[in-house]
Amino acid sequence: MIAVTLVLSTVGDGSSVGADHSSEEAKQAAREIQAARDRANDAAQALFDAKSAIDTLTIEIAETEVELAVVQKEANEMQTSLEASAIRRFTQSGGSSFLLLGDLSDATNQLTADVLAAVTIETANVELDDFAAVIVDIETTRSKLEQQKAQQYAAQQDFTELEQQAEAQIMQLQEVESQRVIDDAIEHELQRQREQRARRDASAAQAAAEAAANPGGGSTTSSSGGGAASAAPPSNAGRGMVCPIAGNYGFADTWGAPRSGGRSHEGVDMIAASGVPIIAVEAGTVRFSSNRLGGNAAWLTGNSGTKYYYAHLSSYTGSSGSVSRGQQIGRNGQTGNAGTPHLHFEVHPGGGRAVNPYPYVRAIC
Repeated sequence: MIAVTLVLSTVGDGSSVGADHSSEEAKQAAREIQAARDRANDAAQALFDAKSAIDTLTIEIAETEVELAVVQKEANEMQTSLEASAIRRFTQSGGSSFLLLGDLSDATNQLTADVLAAVTIETANVELDDFAAVIVDIETTRSKLEQQKAQQYAAQQDFTELEQQAEAQIMQLQEVESQRVIDDAIEHELQRQREQRARRDASAAQAAAEAAANPGGGSTTSSSGGGAASAAPPSNAGRGMVCPIAGNYGFADTWGAPRSGGRSHEGVDMIAASGVPIIAVEAGTVRFSSNRLGGNAAWLTGNSGTKYYYAHLSSYTGSSGSVSRGQQIGRNGQTGNAGTPHLHFEVHPGGGRAVNPYPYVRAIC
């Protein structure tokens, strides 16, 4: 749905704010635009949190299935051992023939009872009690697996609903922005609001760090709450960078979320319509490639030395080589293991290990 409906069309009712804004008009327009962007981001956060919950359950289900296979194997081995014990007791019962090889209907009830009692006496202290415990483990593990699969199904239903809500919020954002000409005055005000928000985030992060370093210290500084203040932007956040995706979008902080194979998420996810332009965040050199998880991907080595990783592109624009800041390098898509059309974006300062890119994106988008 998002690929069809989120086209770059103009939706207006004739009441668009003009390009020549007064200071108050610019502030009001920026507030309305930012409020719509915040709603889209909140919807994106809920969507990708649900995706993380599904991934977590998938990992737990796989672990439980392994656990079930282990206890099932143990039960099978114990059962084989018990059967061997029973055979030994029958063959050593003192009878003139081996009852299991003859017609069991000829065996007296008393002899059968004696043999079974002997088996019980021989194994009660070890095998039978252990076997019963393993059977309980099997039933408990099966019950846990059924509950996890039910939770996974419910989470998948929630994800579908949240995906629709996120798409609807991005459509509303498109409508809000299309009704306004975002000129220099509005863009300046939007940037001022982003910088103000960055300062609040930094202050909240500092307060959280101080509280963690001094638990119970009675500090009066407090955070306003919410995931946005969970990480302060680095000092160079947004410096010389542009947003990696154009058009209308929502993004979420999914850093560190669990993924299959023992991996953890190392990017920021930005939901947008398929085909929306993907942008070089700074001038440098881009290299295109593809892989199973990322699908159509790109590595951008900025002139600053920082590397950026883009994944799930539907297509590339141009070829590997030099690019300028703001140049289109591809289009948004869902290749690889994306599911919902979105951009997976990573930041590797100095070309090293990935860091949480959310503060960077929050400062520039």
